[in-house]
Amino acid sequence: DWFIESCRKIKYMFPKAHAAAYVISAFRIAYFKVHHPLWYYAAYFSIRCDDFDVDSMIKGETAIRAKIEEIQSKGFEASNKETNTLDVLYVALEMTCRGFSFKNIDLEKSHAKYFLIDDDNKSLIMPFRALDGLGVQVCNQIVSEREKGKYISIEDLQNRGKVNTSAIERLRALGVLDDL
Repeated sequence: DWFIESCRKIKYMFPKAHAAAYVISAFRIAYFKVHHPLWYYAAYFSIRCDDFDVDSMIKGETAIRAKIEEIQSKGFEASNKETNTLDVLYVALEMTCRGFSFKNIDLEKSHAKYFLIDDDNKSLIMPFRALDGLGVQVCNQIVSEREKGKYISIEDLQNRGKVNTSAIERLRALGVLDDL
């Protein structure tokens, strides 16, 4: 009687098949995180994250820890962007502690949106979208124009890639444009 009365009171019960699907998904994620960590991190950063601190991430574990402490010290005064970046930095710290690293944005190798595994199988190459101030359209434009021919100067990148001056300055500060 108690069971039947309880079932009448419950409006919705989470289906077992749905719960099983979640568990299977969690096992798959755990498998890749353990056995193919760079694949896991490349997919995680490419799909689940939007706010990055490129400077800290390419400098490694010490810089990431410093940035995490800086954001945490702000407490509730931290902006939403900083809070979102903090979540990304925790995973970036985990990755670097496991012996992997981030490589800077590369005009020749970087993808518009996705983190790529470098040839050394020890690092991820940052995509163009990781940089603040570069929209999806501009990132895609940079890559599509790169495929047509190598960039020969900063002006060429600005004209063909439709990159604004502030983004050029940011790329210059990161050392991405040193070869141009």
